[in-house]
Amino acid sequence: MLQPDVLGLIILVICIILFIGKWIPAAATGVLGCLLMVLTKVCTFEEAFGGFSSSIVILLASAMVVGIALFKTGAAQLIGRFIITATKNNEFLFLVVSCLVCGVLAMFLANTAILAAFILIVDCVCEISPSMKRRNLLLPIAYSVMVGEACTLIGCTPQLTANVLLLKLTGEQMTMWTLTAPGLCILALYLLYNAFFGYKDGKKIWGKRPEADMGVSQEKKDSVMKTKADKKKLIIVSIIVVLMLISYATSFISTTLTAVIAVMLCILTGCCSVKDCVRELPWETMVFLASCLGLANGLSAAGSGDLIGKGVSFLLGSVHSPFVIYAVMTVFTLILSQFITNSTAIIIVLPIAVSMCTNFGFNVMPFCLGITLAASIASCTPLAAAQITMTQVAGYEFSDYLRYGWKPTLIMLAGILIFVPLFYPLV
Repeated sequence: MLQPDVLGLIILVICIILFIGKWIPAAATGVLGCLLMVLTKVCTFEEAFGGFSSSIVILLASAMVVGIALFKTGAAQLIGRFIITATKNNEFLFLVVSCLVCGVLAMFLANTAILAAFILIVDCVCEISPSMKRRNLLLPIAYSVMVGEACTLIGCTPQLTANVLLLKLTGEQMTMWTLTAPGLCILALYLLYNAFFGYKDGKKIWGKRPEADMGVSQEKKDSVMKTKADKKKLIIVSIIVVLMLISYATSFISTTLTAVIAVMLCILTGCCSVKDCVRELPWETMVFLASCLGLANGLSAAGSGDLIGKGVSFLLGSVHSPFVIYAVMTVFTLILSQFITNSTAIIIVLPIAVSMCTNFGFNVMPFCLGITLAASIASCTPLAAAQITMTQVAGYEFSDYLRYGWKPTLIMLAGILIFVPLFYPLV
């Protein structure tokens, strides 16, 4: 009879195949994996499905609700109109300002909500000014959202997933700002690349192809260009967001509790309603995250991570250099994340890295950060991340993602290899 650690690995492989094949939704695959772990007695029901009550899932949902409140009160539309007015139909200037704004917003708010809002804004500005092209704008903006979200703990699901795994495996965990220093350096690298090289490269890649219809309804366009913000609610939601950021920065109360309080204030003050939240929250994403946490709990309980770590240690043989092993783990995560969700890639790679750090006496935190950031910057295929998938509405071809993405990806990878060990020594 197979041991629990081996059974856990078999179930993980089955889930990975299903994630890649996409024969059933990713969220259903995750739940199926948790169910199989319970039925095969790899772990208990509480361990497999405990992710659904995790503070990480609550934190993600709360960040998304605050984003919904910003849109409902007209704050997001106001930002869009300000950018359109300030850049005066200059495509390059619009792109630079939008990338900077999106990168900063993505550190604290739901990234898919930010990108969805900017899809509307880009469609509006291109309709107003025929000289501005959707393809020249949307993919670089998505990159900025993708990199910006990796600068804080609450930016997106990969770092939340990594944090739970890290806590389960080592007892350590990231703070709100652990990723910020290396993350901002990598964001700066991308913004500089885009300003000096990426914008021109993109225009060459998609050339003068006819513009695509992004399928944005006139009602939604009007919400950006014509909807008047409720001044009272706009002030209220701005105060809520500022207080939330102050609490994050000072750690006066926990990050999750801060986010939940912000949500309740948004609802109680009428900045958004419970119906808005139920209708617009991405429930499939939250179920997927919760089930991924359950898979991680099951693998940890069964000892599958240690088994993987021993296998990788055997393959690496006599290689004990912390930087070489760090680079291998980071590059492996980046490649894997091009084809499966970044959270899934982290679930596969991080236990291996933790086991190797334990065996060789390395500092586990930089390995965790490198793996998390590598998963977050994967963008050379439309399968790599939800933000990248969303840009397909602009009519990019599959090959466009690789042709545009390989240069900034290599630059950002170099940033991960340099800056993470600079701020967090490997040994």
